[in-house]
Amino acid sequence: MKKIGLFYGTTGGRTTGVVDEFDFNLRDDVEIFDVANGIEKIKEFENLILVTPSYGFGELEAHWEAVIEDFKKIDLSGKTLALVGLGSQTTFGESFVGALEVLYKIIIKNGGKVIGLTSTDGYHFEECEAIVEGKFMGLVLDEENQDDMTPDRIYEWLEVIKSEFN
Repeated sequence: MKKIGLFYGTTGGRTTGVVDEFDFNLRDDVEIFDVANGIEKIKEFENLILVTPSYGFGELEAHWEAVIEDFKKIDLSGKTLALVGLGSQTTFGESFVGALEVLYKIIIKNGGKVIGLTSTDGYHFEECEAIVEGKFMGLVLDEENQDDMTPDRIYEWLEVIKSEFN
């Protein structure tokens, strides 16, 4: 497996803890970038994990929002991408992890291959646009209500997707 580029955005800081968990599990197989510093390096990786919390009614985090127009211009052909979304299924149950859908649509439009869809079992929400083929568009984490499940969810998800990367 080639090195993974992990790109994340965070405003409130919870995402940083999740990224630390990815760093712990992937060690030398990952290089981590905060999108607040730009996304130009996405072009250097064939394997990518994009991490975003959702804000408000399923909106992108501010740093992702600031680079989204640049992201839309990147040719993702030949790249394998996995998505991670953070959100609160109780506070924002009517728009749970909606930011995932924004990234997913751009990836598909720009020729990228998305891996790592996950089951919606174990989550309780009213509405979610980030579902395709009956599954979430990536790994979904709720650091507000199910933070105790995060380490296991990350580990188990990584065990599945590692073999799907180039």
